[in-house]
Amino acid sequence: MKDGILVLDKPEGKSSTEMVEWVKRRFRVRKAGHAGTLDPFATGVLPICLGRGTKIAQFILAGDKEYEGRFELGVETDTYDFTGEEVARYPLPDLSRAEVQRVCEEFVGVIEQRPPAFSAAKLHGRPLYKYAREGLKVEKPPKKVEVLAFEILDFQPPFVDFRIYCSKGTYIRSLIHEVGQKLGCGAVLLSLRRLRKGPFTLGQALSVEECETLGPKGLEQKIIPIPQALSFIPALTITPELARQIRHGRPLSLGVLGNMIKFQRVMRNPRVPWLRLITAEGSLVAVLEYPEVFEGMGNAKMVRVFPEG
Repeated sequence: MKDGILVLDKPEGKSSTEMVEWVKRRFRVRKAGHAGTLDPFATGVLPICLGRGTKIAQFILAGDKEYEGRFELGVETDTYDFTGEEVARYPLPDLSRAEVQRVCEEFVGVIEQRPPAFSAAKLHGRPLYKYAREGLKVEKPPKKVEVLAFEILDFQPPFVDFRIYCSKGTYIRSLIHEVGQKLGCGAVLLSLRRLRKGPFTLGQALSVEECETLGPKGLEQKIIPIPQALSFIPALTITPELARQIRHGRPLSLGVLGNMIKFQRVMRNPRVPWLRLITAEGSLVAVLEYPEVFEGMGNAKMVRVFPEG
């Protein structure tokens, strides 16, 4: 199996790790890993990094996410979703769709969020869900995440269908729980489908059945090569000689880099903090941090350098 990214449409009831192990066993892949965890009950886009594709997982993990889902008002569980134990039930207030939308919009922007108690987030090297299962109440410090859009698609009380576009690290279960608290009646997540993770969309995703039908040879044709998988990062074309020097560890000064960026008019993507270095033939040389300042005596910070071929 060649190196790159296989985009799966994860089925309900399987963990992200189980899907990675299934790919490794079924298609005899030695090295693989996923780039963005989905809860077992969630479905949708799950990028699987194969072989040397694992070396670019950090770039995909940092990508934004888009979901559609449904939540129920008037109830709360310990996991913030339907799989948990019910801890409270409230009478449903007389709410309009506009009122629910208004509360959802209060969460658009940069917010601080704690991961749910029943989550794989770690504290002192141990997943939170292990503490929770032992009845221990522990909390991780809140972290900043960004909600770019939060739209109500349908409102049939007590059920609310929604679409959300958010940054990495955003827990949708926690967000729905907070919406329920703001509305004064509680809420739990009933279903969740990821439509996009970083540059990968549901239109590229293959179901388990499709993977089985294609078999190893057919599946290879669906694997996204590493250079193509990183095509969402702005690119700067460099000479073969400079590519050779970078691959051999020579630093690239900010002054030289800045002149090339200005000459080629390479604009930074505000959602992507990196820059790709490629040759005229399209060979991927390196990914570096897009510099904030071009002038000065410093050198560009290389995040990943790729061998030739």
